[in-house]
Amino acid sequence: MNTSAPILELQDISKYFGNVTALEGISTKVFAGQVTCVLG
Repeated sequence: MNTSAPILELQDISKYFGNVTALEGISTKVFAGQVTCVLG
């Protein structure tokens, strides 16, 4: 586990398309040098 501070932190993210919930309550941290991808 990385002990340095994250360069990006997202908390409780939600995404809706009309009445469809695509994401609800997602949280993540991204650290320097880390590759992150969100697919949907």
